[in-house]
Amino acid sequence: MSSVSEAASEKLWSKDYVFDIGINFLVYSVHFLLMLWSTAYAIHTWNASIGMAGLASGLFIVGALFARIPAGRFIDFVGRRKMFLGGTSLFFLLILCYELAPTLGTFMVVRFLHGLAFGTTSTAASTVVAALVPLKRMGTGIGYFTLGVTLASAIGPFLAMNITQAGAFSLGIEICSAATFVIFLLSFFLKTPERVILPSEREDLHHISFDRFFSIKALGISTIAFMGGVCYSTVLSFLGAYTNAIGVTGIGATCFFLCFAATSFISRPLTGFLLDNYGGNIVIYPSLLCMAIAMSIIARATSDIPLLIGALFLGFGYGTVTASCHALAVHCAPMHQVGIATSTYFVLLDLGIGVGPYTLGSFVPDFGFQVVYIGAGAIALLGIGLYYYLLARHHRFTRHQMDRDSEAKTIVAQRRQHFYEKKLSLQH
Repeated sequence: MSSVSEAASEKLWSKDYVFDIGINFLVYSVHFLLMLWSTAYAIHTWNASIGMAGLASGLFIVGALFARIPAGRFIDFVGRRKMFLGGTSLFFLLILCYELAPTLGTFMVVRFLHGLAFGTTSTAASTVVAALVPLKRMGTGIGYFTLGVTLASAIGPFLAMNITQAGAFSLGIEICSAATFVIFLLSFFLKTPERVILPSEREDLHHISFDRFFSIKALGISTIAFMGGVCYSTVLSFLGAYTNAIGVTGIGATCFFLCFAATSFISRPLTGFLLDNYGGNIVIYPSLLCMAIAMSIIARATSDIPLLIGALFLGFGYGTVTASCHALAVHCAPMHQVGIATSTYFVLLDLGIGVGPYTLGSFVPDFGFQVVYIGAGAIALLGIGLYYYLLARHHRFTRHQMDRDSEAKTIVAQRRQHFYEKKLSLQH
């Protein structure tokens, strides 16, 4: 009988899990589509400069960062379902405001507000999936969940490029409106596991300190995600300008992100299996090394083939780093801090993607793009040393230690549930 119940508790695939994967995929598809669409729309509609159009696009990420920190802190107190529905409804309604914006300034405000809705929705989706996935299958569960982001990173930009080149800007809004409406419907029918809130936690709710908004235990692995974000941002931001500068504008440039998405997609299930069965070290070290190799190949590329090989290495490296760091950040935190751990991971990852182009990009005028990519590769290698110093030397993510942590978290969660049920029975 115990083996049956244990097997049930290890079940991964459920209706709600599939719904959450679908929501996450559509949310990020809209995000990536609008990143490119917004830049082209601002230039087309208001004759905005490249800098101002880029700012209008980037304000979305700023809004997401502003939303993630309080969302992670308060999601369990507000209610996961309430925050999920609130985020998805705003994500849909604000889409309708894009083409109604009369000026570039108003358009920027809409982008910022939409970023807030995105940050709230994506944080809620990631918090819910961490509650739906069994602790001992967290690597596999998060791996499949983040496949949606990988697919979105290829589909969103592909649609945006075709829409903007055809000048069919309204079509972009129609697609996003349909997608965000489906997101709201799926979130409405998704059963979101709520966490038991103890009286002492409610009393602590109004206290403000760093550890109330960031998970201290998840900071180390989230810092590794930050470094991965810095590396990836140099490709995301400068690849077009770089390929033009080196004269590689054929299949190497046009198919770069398709190759990147292909190896990211293939690596996720393998990453989850290795993480669940052998611990974190076996996936973090190779993935950071692959990112360093990718940056070295891209820096020296002079034709299509080397650039595509660099994309393959980058897809495996970055795809593995993000999926693994996400799962390990959730694993690090107690179950009552899953929301905070999730937001900590995403804040540092988004911060890395945001600051990378400004910091490393400042070297382009004096030293060229090659130095930027070599510098990004050096950051990936530095990440290996930092991972060892902060986490691996303390045996933080060995399989044995992770099993012990999972068992301890399960016991604590059961005690909390028992306390809550006992309190309810006394009240009645």
